[in-house]
Amino acid sequence: MMTDMLWIRLPRWLLLLVWTAIVVIPLWLLMVISFKTPEEFAASPFGLPDQFRSDNFLMSWKHANLGLALSNSLIVTGASIAALVLFGSAAAYALARGRRAYHRVLYVYFLLGLMVPFQIAMIPLYKVFRYFDLINTLYGGTLAYVAVALPFVVLLYYEFIRTLTPDLEEAARIDGCGRYRSFALIVFPLLKPITATVIITNCISIWNDFMVPLLFMQKSSVRTVPIAIYSFTGEYNNQWPLIFAGVVISSVPLVLIFLLLQKQFIKGMVSGAVKG
Repeated sequence: MMTDMLWIRLPRWLLLLVWTAIVVIPLWLLMVISFKTPEEFAASPFGLPDQFRSDNFLMSWKHANLGLALSNSLIVTGASIAALVLFGSAAAYALARGRRAYHRVLYVYFLLGLMVPFQIAMIPLYKVFRYFDLINTLYGGTLAYVAVALPFVVLLYYEFIRTLTPDLEEAARIDGCGRYRSFALIVFPLLKPITATVIITNCISIWNDFMVPLLFMQKSSVRTVPIAIYSFTGEYNNQWPLIFAGVVISSVPLVLIFLLLQKQFIKGMVSGAVKG
């Protein structure tokens, strides 16, 4: 009996070991290379450093001006997430609870936004931003991220709200609670799981995005973390230890956000967020 159970569980353990190696090995290399000197990296890219030094982190922070880049990334990411949660949840609630034909039409209109690749809209969007003087501004980058991510956020909220019973809202409406107040006090608190999912997924994509800052935020005063780390690359030489050290520093805020929201994130992923 025990032998049969062992053979049944063995493939699962092997799959788990393979997946663990796929995840752990890149993280291990990231940490090891971030402590190496350029000479040690050139001599042995995958070996351990002779001595673990913090010089790369200090040089990366200073030469790439990561302090300013981190603050810019925090402002753009925070403002984008706040706008996505506010407008995405409100729009999805109106569309999910609406019973008229144009509500379905508007919902399909949002879904069409998922079918348009950002690469197709880059040139028209750049012309619009230049016309309204939004190039090289933090709020310009924020608007770009909100425009790109809003359709998917509306989809997530819409499908989640459809799984909620409207009984509490109807009872509140009988007691004199208006639609806006009902949404703010009753519906929105119930959206915590899917809100955590929206926050984490969009934080990762916005924080690590390279294309939007490269196009719309080129000045050193408004550049974000990916562009700051990119400054360590050159035509003939890439400073890989400094790049890896900068990546480690830039990963800390995302890790903290995930640790704070991981329970709600898991609930949002398993509670029918994209259930029809």
